[in-house]
Amino acid sequence: MTNLAIPGFLDQVRRYGRFDMNACLNCGSCTLVCNLSENNASFPRRPIQKAIYGFKKSLRGSLEPWLCHDCGDCSTTCPRQAEPRESMMTLRRYLIGQYDPTGIAARILRSKAWELTAIFLTAAIVFALALYYHLYYVELTLPDLISTPMGMEHMFGMIVDFTIIVFLIPLFILLISTIRMQRFAMARDSDLKIPIRLYFVEVLTVFVHMFTHKNIKKCTGEIHKKRWTKHWLLGLAVSLMIIIKVFFLTWFQTDSIYPIYHPQRWLGYFATVVMIYVSFDILRSRIKKQEAMHKFSELSDLTLPIMLMLVAISGIAVHIFRYLEFSMACHFTYAIHLAIAVPLVVVELPFGKWAHTIYRPLAIYFQSVKERALAETKQLVEEKPAEELIIKGTQTV
Repeated sequence: MTNLAIPGFLDQVRRYGRFDMNACLNCGSCTLVCNLSENNASFPRRPIQKAIYGFKKSLRGSLEPWLCHDCGDCSTTCPRQAEPRESMMTLRRYLIGQYDPTGIAARILRSKAWELTAIFLTAAIVFALALYYHLYYVELTLPDLISTPMGMEHMFGMIVDFTIIVFLIPLFILLISTIRMQRFAMARDSDLKIPIRLYFVEVLTVFVHMFTHKNIKKCTGEIHKKRWTKHWLLGLAVSLMIIIKVFFLTWFQTDSIYPIYHPQRWLGYFATVVMIYVSFDILRSRIKKQEAMHKFSELSDLTLPIMLMLVAISGIAVHIFRYLEFSMACHFTYAIHLAIAVPLVVVELPFGKWAHTIYRPLAIYFQSVKERALAETKQLVEEKPAEELIIKGTQTV
């Protein structure tokens, strides 16, 4: 593929975050120290150089920024403190903006004002829908809505449909973005023929890395083992709640009072405790900048853990109020819970930093497909001369 340098491209990349590589000596120390960097996926030096030289098309098709698991060893090793970790994070934000066909991700990831506006606007829409439902569907007057305690069973049927719609929106956007990601990444190797069957052969790679985050454990140091544990627990808790909300909401959301040992309660308690504890730990580490990898943390890095924690806190508050039969408090708290949860799913998942949980395992999957195709191509090339020698020998005889 021909690399054409785009004038001013580096300025475009820098709009997505910190990318200060003026001090870089191009020594390659960052790549040498990284345990995840390999011959077919050499980073962080290579994708950073693509950005510096203005190779937009090549960078847009690069999977390497996603293969990085953000451990920060490259920045620790850099002799000039060029902070390649921060540059790789910026490149990931840039790539999310490239995959998204709506242009919303690019605006949100470049501007905190855009992100907060999108979150609060979505929350306002949720409140407006809740108000419309109670005033026009349930036919309550505004004074009755504010002052009348009532159960929640009247809304359960509609909430099921509402939940499906809420999850279908980001799913549709991410599906289109994934197609664009695949097109960008696989079109880079025009000489490499990738059989369709390899996409099916490697499909489990997506789910393995999405639910295990196992590549984090390849990063050196005790701190990364703890980091893997927190990521795995948080991923498990969030995945559990998404599966329940999408497929088992009628079982999980009910006015029935279950005994303390019922699995419906303990699944919720487990997810709540993990989401609150891990989110709080992430916030504390980033605010105090206890780890080298968080020394450049900004407000934008706090949005996701804050929203995850608030979703868990408001969700458990709804649960407690229902069991205490505080109907009015339960109603209002549930509206607050939805006003936090819906923007988290509709804004942060397809357009914000939460999208990395989808794009990273997809990148590992696409890279695995390419490596398998390369291996098969190499094997064919090695076998071909041997076949030719046999044919020539036969003809001589």
